Amino acid sequence: MKKIFRLLKFPRFLKHIGVKIKNNIQRSIRIQLFTTFLLCALGSFLVARAVVPFFENINETVIVDYSGSMKMMYYHAQDTAELATQENSVEALRELIDQENGKIENEENALKIVVTDDTGKILYKTKQVKEQQIDLHEEIRHVMDFTMNQPFENAYHVIETSRKEFTTLVPLTLQEKNYYFFVSGLPQGEAITSTSEGPIPFFIGVILFIASFFYITKRKMNQIEALAEGVMEIAKGNLAFRIEKKGQDEIALLTVNINQMAEEIMTSIEMERKIEQQKNDLITNVSHDLRTPLTSIMGYLRLLREEKYETKEQYDEYLKIAFSKSEQLKNLIDDLFEYTKLTNDKNSLVRQQVCVNELLEQLMEELVPLAEEKQRIFIKHFPEKRIFAALDSEKIVRVFDNLLINAINYSTAEGKIMVSLEGQKNHVRICVANQSDAFTSEELSSLFERFYKKDQSRSNVTEGSGLGLAIAKSIVELHGGTIHAKYKNETLYFIITLPLTAQ
Repeated sequence: MKKIFRLLKFPRFLKHIGVKIKNNIQRSIRIQLFTTFLLCALGSFLVARAVVPFFENINETVIVDYSGSMKMMYYHAQDTAELATQENSVEALRELIDQENGKIENEENALKIVVTDDTGKILYKTKQVKEQQIDLHEEIRHVMDFTMNQPFENAYHVIETSRKEFTTLVPLTLQEKNYYFFVSGLPQGEAITSTSEGPIPFFIGVILFIASFFYITKRKMNQIEALAEGVMEIAKGNLAFRIEKKGQDEIALLTVNINQMAEEIMTSIEMERKIEQQKNDLITNVSHDLRTPLTSIMGYLRLLREEKYETKEQYDEYLKIAFSKSEQLKNLIDDLFEYTKLTNDKNSLVRQQVCVNELLEQLMEELVPLAEEKQRIFIKHFPEKRIFAALDSEKIVRVFDNLLINAINYSTAEGKIMVSLEGQKNHVRICVANQSDAFTSEELSSLFERFYKKDQSRSNVTEGSGLGLAIAKSIVELHGGTIHAKYKNETLYFIITLPLTAQ
């Protein structure tokens, strides 16, 4: 059973390897191109070899080979000479001559046989030989020249395509006499057919390789062209254009990076536009908010200069109003300076361990007279345990002071201001809540913008500069915390979260 289970696990192992190889190919364009090249080359080679038989007959050639017949005459002479040597008699030679003479009588193709002595005198011959004497040295030289050019003992087969009389010589010593055994004749040809594949299969393989390689890589080339077109579109300024991602290889990764770059550039441009718009709004709002109290100051001072007052009490009243407007103008300029300083990246905090419980209690005590004047009361929910955090006390006081004063000025109904403190694992949570008029979600998200006022009216500067909550948010974020507002059950909540330690 264990062996069976092992066999069942083996295909899973192969499947795992196959999936891994597939993933590696999909993630690397180099491996894809290399694999495509190998597959196209292998397929082209196999097709080229497969079509070879169809083109072999086109290049078929026929030649006549006479070497086989020459070899038969040569070995026939050698065998006859060896037999004569064994018998030490010329009878074997005479029998061969008689056989060939018989072929002549039957009008068959017969060999020409001559047996001579040392002087070249013909001792035995076939009927077609008319000479009685031959030039022995010339015949030997002729035979030796041919034998050197056509060695029959060579292991390699040499094709002889010319038909000419073939002569072979075997020197013999029989009964202590020297003989020269010549055998000659016209060899019989053998037709040999040869075929060659020619260049056509090679060209078919090359064409198939090019066509298949271009076809398989067409999709990848389309992807590269789409990437180039997308980059060109983005370069023209269409930063909202996104290139479609295809695959998992380096081109897909490049596509993601280009899209991300376009997104970041578009975000950066939008941020710059927003900053530019905020700068313009800041100038407009500052001009408006500075002009309003300044106009009032100049108006009342003009009345005083021209002595357009009737009583000393009216004089004091004009002077009081001008001084009040001057204070408002100074507060606005101070708030603007503070906000500008806080939004500067080089701004730093002077942190120290601060007991948040005691800090809030002290601020609330200082604001009790103002709260009683507005008929407001503080209700606190603090834990008995003292909570310490690393804060810039001077700046964080500005945050709490702003929230508490806003709660005093804008509370409705019974005027209860609830202040709660809660220690968490790594943070401290402070909540300031008061009953208020209704807020929409858009109004809540705009509360921390510069110069924002709920009624959007700037005719009454006593409502504040509109920078208090923007300054508070900058200070909290500078400490690494968060601040947000929510409206529920006719109550407005400002919730601050601050880290206990510096981050």
